[in-house]
Amino acid sequence: MKIAIFGGSFNPIHKGHILIAKEAIQKLNLDKLFFVPAYKSPFKKNVNYVSEVHRTNMINLVMEEKMYLSTFELNKKNISYTIDTVKYFSQKFPNDELYLLIGSDNVNNLNKWKQIDIISKLAKIVIFERGNKYQKINIKKFNCLKLNNSIYPFSSTDYRKGNLLMVENIVQEYIGANFLYFDEIAKNMMSIERYKHLKFTADFALELAKKYNFDIQKAYQAGFMHDIAKEWDEENSYNFLKKYGYSKENLPFYKLHQTVGYFYLKDVYKYKNEDVLNSIKIHTSLKLDQLSILDKILFISDKICQGRKWGGIQKVRELAFQNLDEALKVVIQKCCIEYNNNLGKEITSEQWEIYNKLLK
Repeated sequence: MKIAIFGGSFNPIHKGHILIAKEAIQKLNLDKLFFVPAYKSPFKKNVNYVSEVHRTNMINLVMEEKMYLSTFELNKKNISYTIDTVKYFSQKFPNDELYLLIGSDNVNNLNKWKQIDIISKLAKIVIFERGNKYQKINIKKFNCLKLNNSIYPFSSTDYRKGNLLMVENIVQEYIGANFLYFDEIAKNMMSIERYKHLKFTADFALELAKKYNFDIQKAYQAGFMHDIAKEWDEENSYNFLKKYGYSKENLPFYKLHQTVGYFYLKDVYKYKNEDVLNSIKIHTSLKLDQLSILDKILFISDKICQGRKWGGIQKVRELAFQNLDEALKVVIQKCCIEYNNNLGKEITSEQWEIYNKLLK
């Protein structure tokens, strides 16, 4: 049989991984191609991987005909060296023809790989193009084969920078359901100041949740995600909301980022917890209907977490751990009514109706 080893972090597996695998199977006439997720690459020591369980689950979601998963490197629970993996496969399939599939971004460093001479004897090294420039000396030295594949504009790095279209829809569904990669996505999508605010809000919300025996995971995630669309510009925000029937005519600006955040998290990031999503959707405006405890926790945490500075804030922080509803009233008075009055901003009749109800 012809068997290929396709190693990588798969953090997460993206559309390009599957397309390359399909081309390799076709062009090399493979019988089997094994995805081999790394426990940790020796060349990516500073990269944060999601757990091996999540990475293998995502691979399993998208594998096609003749594709298989090997957990050899994950089971070692140590830094992964290709020589160990190739030796394992050569022992497992002693009478078969082995191929090692690697990206062209690895070519210039091939001579630095541990026991590369032995690797090249045990398996035919196949180079798939990634669009980068590289020297051909290592290709000749280690008798590599070029796949001459199509170049696909997908990468796990770009995914973690916020380009969520890099992965298949079913993978994004899994990511959203398990709250994966959000830290990196948020960090790459916004300013460091806004990112810090998300972290501070999440931390404060978690502590309030502990105090009031509320689900700490929901509280933390709500705090961490609430301002994901805060730095979107107005035009892009309203354009994003067109398909949901919103425009400047029916959605005032003060509700804009909370509404964009709700739909972005729900339909793009594909986060699934409706309690959290609904609290994010009203975290600036609040609502006339009964507020949930999460609504209150998020609204208060957003206004009095670390990094916020206004007169009397420390006393309000203390009050929040004594009486959540009283703290809510003070925050509305200080951060909504007085704040907008000081700036000369008009408070809408809808907002007054909400504030008057909650201040009773």
